[in-house]
Amino acid sequence: MKSFDEIYKTLSSISAENIDNTKKKSLIIIGLIIAIFFFIISTYLLPEFMFFFIIIAIIIFMMFTSISFSTASKTYKKEIITKLVSTYDENLHFDPNAHIEKIDYIMAEFEQFDNFYSNDLIFGKIDGIIDFKLGDVHTQDIYHDSDGHTTRTTLFRGLFSVEKLDKNINNTIKIRLDKFFKLSGKNILKMDSQEFEKYFDVYCTDKILTMRILTSDIMDYLLNFTKENKIKFEITIKKSQVFTRIHCPDMFELPIFRKTLDYKTLYKYYKYIDFMCELNKKIYHVISSKDI
Repeated sequence: MKSFDEIYKTLSSISAENIDNTKKKSLIIIGLIIAIFFFIISTYLLPEFMFFFIIIAIIIFMMFTSISFSTASKTYKKEIITKLVSTYDENLHFDPNAHIEKIDYIMAEFEQFDNFYSNDLIFGKIDGIIDFKLGDVHTQDIYHDSDGHTTRTTLFRGLFSVEKLDKNINNTIKIRLDKFFKLSGKNILKMDSQEFEKYFDVYCTDKILTMRILTSDIMDYLLNFTKENKIKFEITIKKSQVFTRIHCPDMFELPIFRKTLDYKTLYKYYKYIDFMCELNKKIYHVISSKDI
């Protein structure tokens, strides 16, 4: 795998002038619209209608923002993110219109949900060997009260990956964020690392196998990433698949108020991709080396 600085050097050779110009024009137009709205509100609008006018203005503003940045965002993903992924690993591909399958997320046994959304799929074979998919996922709970009102609550938003192993462990291992209330005392595994247990709970159907798979190298990798980045993630190893999710905002989106080739933004995208790929590689090779 290439380092980010190597990748960024390649990305810097891509002309982002058209995207930046589109963003600038959109921001200028949006600024003018806001100025006009505030002029009308302060000059002509009666106080009793001001609240409703502000709501309408916000809705129009959000609609225009979405439309005006749509073209720039599509170009950004097609040219910049696609190149980021393929330069990181030539065996991986990016398709903003493809998505993680709902059944894959259900198989991971993270939570029950009513609505499922996904986009921005990275797919292919890590190092040309490991079948891998990674995409944005958003799940929601929908509640209908007795008055007919509907409430939508986000259950998960972030990145979700699926890896295909070359062996079937015929068991399920769940690495979850540490919680005061444990899922099941019978299936919870006490780990050798007290520090690891501060951050994660491990549930399994075969404790001996789980200890063989969760090596000190893998646990250290998980701990270091957690402490360095303050990012929450969870893992399910089930039969011949590994499911990983990271709690984070939508990834691979065009930065609005920064340059298109902003170093920090692209490094963040790289860091998440690299973590997911490296983690899946470690788990894949550990299981592949075991006599199961």
